[in-house]
Amino acid sequence: MQDVPKAIERKGLVFACYMDPSKPAKLDPAYTVRLNYETYLFADSTARALFLGDPVLYCGMLTDPVSKRRFRPDDSSPSMPHEGVVYYFEGYDQLEMFAADPEAFRLPAYSMS
Repeated sequence: MQDVPKAIERKGLVFACYMDPSKPAKLDPAYTVRLNYETYLFADSTARALFLGDPVLYCGMLTDPVSKRRFRPDDSSPSMPHEGVVYYFEGYDQLEMFAADPEAFRLPAYSMS
């Protein structure tokens, strides 16, 4: 998976903190969270910790890695960590398919050019 903060930095882009848009996000993996195929950038460890305290509350729409449909997870949505990323699913059938072969559901190797 591409290092999103480095790709953003190479392009000279600036993003606001996901939790506090009045602050610029730090382009550092220590201030980044990945859920499913989405990347969230934060200005500081406090904002990141707040998000991680209840990511379902803050994340909005996600893409189910199996069905590829967009959905809004809730507290009953099944989830599974894999290689440092927490994946949320529309249902337990998708979770079971993902758990059987996570590599089959990786994002294609897109690059930010």
